Amino acid sequence: MPTQVQTAREAIAAIKPGDKVVVAGCSGVPAELLRAIMEKSEELPGVTLYSGMLCGPGNYGFIAPPYDERLRYVTWHMPTAFMKGVAGARVEFLPISWGRIHRFVQDLQPDVALVSLSPEEAGEYSLGVSVGYHRSAIRFAKTVIAEVNDRMPLSFGDSRVAPSDVDTIVKTSRTLDPFDQPTTHDPVLATIGDIVAELIPDGSPLQIGVGGIPSAVLTGLKRLGRQVTLHSIITDEGVDLALAGGTCPLVPGGPTIVAVETLGTQKCFDYIARNERVHMVPSTRMQNPMELGKLRGFCSINSCLEIDLLGQCGSEMLGGKQISGIGGSTDFMEGSWLSEGGFNVVALPSTTNKGHSRIVPMLAGGTAVTLPRHAVHTVVTEYGIARLFNLSDRDRRDALISIAHPDHRAALRRGQL
Repeated sequence: MPTQVQTAREAIAAIKPGDKVVVAGCSGVPAELLRAIMEKSEELPGVTLYSGMLCGPGNYGFIAPPYDERLRYVTWHMPTAFMKGVAGARVEFLPISWGRIHRFVQDLQPDVALVSLSPEEAGEYSLGVSVGYHRSAIRFAKTVIAEVNDRMPLSFGDSRVAPSDVDTIVKTSRTLDPFDQPTTHDPVLATIGDIVAELIPDGSPLQIGVGGIPSAVLTGLKRLGRQVTLHSIITDEGVDLALAGGTCPLVPGGPTIVAVETLGTQKCFDYIARNERVHMVPSTRMQNPMELGKLRGFCSINSCLEIDLLGQCGSEMLGGKQISGIGGSTDFMEGSWLSEGGFNVVALPSTTNKGHSRIVPMLAGGTAVTLPRHAVHTVVTEYGIARLFNLSDRDRRDALISIAHPDHRAALRRGQL
């Protein structure tokens, strides 16, 4: 049984200088434990924190002075605070997809895992709204320290944690940190969403991310009256689709949503709570192409920053700077190819907000290729659909130019953009 302590500072007493500490992410951030590490950072030289996205801007306080001089941070999701110059020099990006994080944590053999759990019930805790890599961290860390938050909902699926897997707990009561993206109506994104929604057969298992285009696709599915089984993450728009009857189980009595993370507001947290129609699962299942390939007709919908005329996608760098992570797009794409009747879509506006074409002759030198050309099946912009699979280099070039913004098509044909 875990040892219960009264304060977060007591809970992190096991962390020593030089330790490797994996921190649970998204809306499962153990915020009180992170704050305790910051407060004690002068006594913890050489400690390295590892995590993915941390919802809640206050949870990145440790990358700002003076903490950045004491704590090293390695992440597979580039924080906005770093891009804005808030962080010091000790933020390091780890180029890894979600499907590889389990192997990374296994190889790392962390000294400590920090997680957030729901209260114990029937002899078990729950990882609640965020499972991700957290089960891997619990499995491979020498010491597991948990916030048991009475506001963390109990979730179903593969989210349960046995008390014997936890060393120390501290009880907290705080609102979960949401992923609260702006909701602005963009007619271009709405058009793209409707085009993509038309491509998705009724009853399909569907992976879709977060952002303007995924939101527009989910809205388009709702408008069309389509039913899908959501696989990947839960967003507010996904909950809206479910409440409107737009989600269905793959097998009778099964879940209508299978998710690895929750990236939404309190609406999502409330929907997950004790809902047997929602199963939360770890990355080892959700971002496992072999598992996804067992789903017949699996559809994977992703976006990117730009795509070149070879079909290569850049999703994480802009102007040579890392602005995002790799995420799970490569894992989901591979799963779609292994699925009988499966396919993937890369959807993006034809231009940037400044009018520059997102379809370019070639990705700029120094830009990482997130999605290789052989992985992309279909591309959608507001100007239509380019099905690249089975097309030669020349034909895919012509197909991509046909869905570029009309103002840029001539330049693309000349290769002068």
